[in-house]
Amino acid sequence: MADDHPLFRSAINHLLQRLEGETTVSEVEDFKSLLNLLESLKSLPSLVLLDLKLPDIQGIDSLLVLKKQFPALPVVIVSAYDEQKIVQNAKQYGASGFIPKSLEMPEMIQAIAQILEGDLWFPQVSEDNVSAIAFNELTTTQLKVLTLLREGKPSKEMADLMNITEATIKAHLTVIFRKLRVNNRTQAVIVAKQLDLPGFLAD
Repeated sequence: MADDHPLFRSAINHLLQRLEGETTVSEVEDFKSLLNLLESLKSLPSLVLLDLKLPDIQGIDSLLVLKKQFPALPVVIVSAYDEQKIVQNAKQYGASGFIPKSLEMPEMIQAIAQILEGDLWFPQVSEDNVSAIAFNELTTTQLKVLTLLREGKPSKEMADLMNITEATIKAHLTVIFRKLRVNNRTQAVIVAKQLDLPGFLAD
């Protein structure tokens, strides 16, 4: 968790302890410390909660740097600045979620839990309906994942059927959600049915 306000970090840390399972939280107050921490770890964390206004970097630049250096790292923006353009930019540049600091704590922990499960979470903003163009941007592998998702397969079963890891399945789902402009599995399935997704099985 990267935020320069100690009281907010403390509140979020307390909130994260409500998640199921063992939760370990590391806190930093600036972007340089965050990079140093990530580079020192043997494996990347499950999630980074990133404030957009840190003392040594401002705005969306911090997200761009993180996604360039650690492409597989799930990053969630937690910010007081939740204008639609900022939210859309965060989604476009690879954030897994955008949580306004004004969000009620129970909703915030629910959003974080959903993201940890592999969903995206963004405030509701007006966007164009998903088009066939977005659907056509999916790769063959992503189409196979979406097909299995439509059939109700959980991530582990998808991984077994496609002979890849469950983490890879979750990574594919994140990209699929972003391309189809949806936030979760249920919405992706609805879109797949609307667009008449071909009924082929994964090899």
